[in-house]
Formats: sequence, C-alpha cells, structure tokens
Amino acid sequence: MSAGVRGQGSGVRKEIFLLFFLLTPHPSPLTPFLRAEPLVDIRDIDPTIAVDIRYATKDNFVGEIMYPVNRCLLHGDAARRLAGVQRNLIKKGLGLKVFDCYRPLSVQRKLWEKVPDEKYVANPAKGSRHNRGAAVDLTLVDPLGRELEMPSPYDEFGLRAHRSYQGGSVASRQNRGQLEKAMKSEGFEGLDTEWWHFDDKNWGRYPVVNWPIESIGEMAAAGQMIVVVTQDWEALRAKVYLLEREQGRWKKRKAFPAVVGRNGLGWGLGLHPEMPEGPQKKEGDLKAPAGVFRIGQAYRRQKKHLNAKISLKPTAGLVCVDDPNSRHYNKIVPKDKNQDWKSAEDMASQDLYEWLFVVEHNAGSVPEKGSCIFFHVWKNAKSGTAGCTASAIENLEFILQWLDPARNPLVIQLPEDIYEELQGIWNLPPL
Repeated sequence: MSAGVRGQGSGVRKEIFLLFFLLTPHPSPLTPFLRAEPLVDIRDIDPTIAVDIRYATKDNFVGEIMYPVNRCLLHGDAARRLAGVQRNLIKKGLGLKVFDCYRPLSVQRKLWEKVPDEKYVANPAKGSRHNRGAAVDLTLVDPLGRELEMPSPYDEFGLRAHRSYQGGSVASRQNRGQLEKAMKSEGFEGLDTEWWHFDDKNWGRYPVVNWPIESIGEMAAAGQMIVVVTQDWEALRAKVYLLEREQGRWKKRKAFPAVVGRNGLGWGLGLHPEMPEGPQKKEGDLKAPAGVFRIGQAYRRQKKHLNAKISLKPTAGLVCVDDPNSRHYNKIVPKDKNQDWKSAEDMASQDLYEWLFVVEHNAGSVPEKGSCIFFHVWKNAKSGTAGCTASAIENLEFILQWLDPARNPLVIQLPEDIYEELQGIWNLPPL
C-alpha cells in the first residue's frame, strides 16, 4: 500500500470512528462497547407488549410519518429486561404499550431540525440512546389495552411531562410512579423531563447505529452471506468468504480470490445506512459498490445445467440498461422493449457473463448512482471490472449451487479495515 493510499484510508477510518464512536458519549472513556447482537423485535420476545410506534404515524409532535413500519426494535438485553417488566405488571392486571424504541440516526437529525433543544431531543452529533436501541418510550395499559391516565400526553414538551411535576390528578401521578417503579426494578433508568422515556442501564456501552428500520430484519434473518473484502478503497483484488449461519453461529464454507472495479470500491445504495464519508459509487466510475446488498436474479449464458436452488434465466435477448436518462435505467429488459436508451450491455454477448447474479445496488434506479452490478466470471486475477465483482468460473458455479433463496442470502463488500471497524456495529460475521 502506498503512502498516499494509506493516508486516504486512514482519513476515512477516522471519519467513520467520529461518526459511530468518538461523538458518542460513554459513562467512561475506558468503557468498552458490548459485542453488538442484532436488534430484535419486541414482539418476538414478548407478543403481549402493545406496540403503537407514534413515529410510524402522524400522531407525534412533528405531525409527520418518520418510520415506514410499526416495529419496536431493541438490543437483546433491553428487550429481555422489558419482557421482565411486562411479566411483573401482568401479575397486577396491567401491561405496557411502547411508543418508540430504536430510532435511526437519520430520523434523529430530522427531529433535531424540528426541536433543537437538548432538554427534549438529543443532539444527533452525540447520538441518542434511542439510536443505540437501548431506550424505550412507553406507558401503562389496563387489561383491555386502554392507556392509564398520566400527567401529560406522550411527547408533550413542558413541565407536565417532568417526573417531578406535582400537578394533575392523584391517579395520574400514581400511575407515573407505578410505571417508574416497574421499570427501575428491571434495570431501566428514567429521564427527568419525560415520564415516558427509559434507558437500559448499559445504554452507554452500545454504539450509535443508523440502520433503516425496515432493513434490520433482513440482516438478522440472513442465513448465508457472501463477504467481499479488499485491502483498501482503491484495491482491485479481493478475497471472498462464503459464510452460513448454523445454530446462531457463522461458519466459513469456502474462500477464494476475486476482483472488483478497476478503481476499487465506493459506497453504494443498498440495505446499509447512508455513508456520506468516503468514496461514493457513481455511474461510469469503474468502482464496485461497497455496503450490504440483496442478491437478485441469476443468469446463465449457455444451456449448461447446474444443480442450483436459485433460478437461472438465460441471457439471450436481454440487455442491461446503463443510460441514466432511460426509464429502464439499471434494469435488465428484452432488447426490443420500447427502447429509449442510448447505452446498454448485451447480456448474451459477454463471455464473462457465462454465469452471473445481480448484486442489488441502487435498486431504486437513482440516475447516475451506478447500474448493472453483477457477480460474474473474471477475465483473470489481475484485471478489474467496470464496477462488478468477478471470480473464476468454478467459483461462480460453486456459489450458484450453494445459494439458497430460502436462507435470505446477502452480499457485503467493504475494505477490510472498514469491515473490522463496522463489524460490531453492523453485526457482521467474523472473518
């Protein structure tokens, strides 16, 4: 690695650390992060807890839908503690209803734009405890699921929301106290200005994360992963690891060499959060996309048979459109399909497309963000691609026979140092 390359890589690493670590407050500078486990859906831990995520509706202080789904995600320890609270309350004829749990950092920024006051909204530069999956907003409900009276409505910013507020009805204050007592008994700590907010006692030992809520389930459900790592952002040579999950543990099935784009890697658009620091994948930049991606359709050029679980479509008569001005941009379509493009790859004319599968970068077909990204046969071990990942034909044949769509396979592509730094945050398999 040249000094120039090392300098750029070090800068990217520093920026990622700042984003995920250094700007994150800890109880102590020596407190280590706990080994991150996947965020879990509280319904999978205790389906009796009512889930009413207000930011998945317009019934919140900003009056906007901030989350695409009504899911309460928490770190495993916090979820299990909350289930303990629920068990104790059920004995008293009560229960919990949650209003907010894990919150992506991108949503935290939007909330800060609305209310830039740290008394009520955590500064996204430091990260919120919600961003760590270690905080929950909630209330008490009766056996019919009706909310018990509290001194203020949820998300009201004012004195009535404070835990020390002595106004309101006696019943509302008693209910607030009962909620606080129940949560403290399982290791949660309250927030002075919000009666509904509680933090897991180990919140400071979890990293800030920015995974889209709708993508977290896919990472947790993945049973197979194709991990591609390079020496740095500019390297074209790569190492591929095929991993499969067995009884909750990742095991390596096979490893082999590969190549990526001639200009290395750049952050792509996939299941991972937006990564503004570092190289960005663009159309025609000869970079392969970095990040976490679904595996799309697989194709074969000839009629050669493979004993594969994944379907293999013939490439004859197909093109992949790489013209950003086309309505078919980043799509594989028949040659004669209402052609409106000036540039497209003939899928059947490429010897290197003997076998391939789609890496679902830029699934939304955002113009100029990169198109037609495949995992295909290489020219040789020294020649990079125009933006795909490639390896020897026997490795492609092995992958296609190994892949099982029922196991929700994913592709992860990263420089090796970035992989190591994000491993605990993104819950990536050890290599």
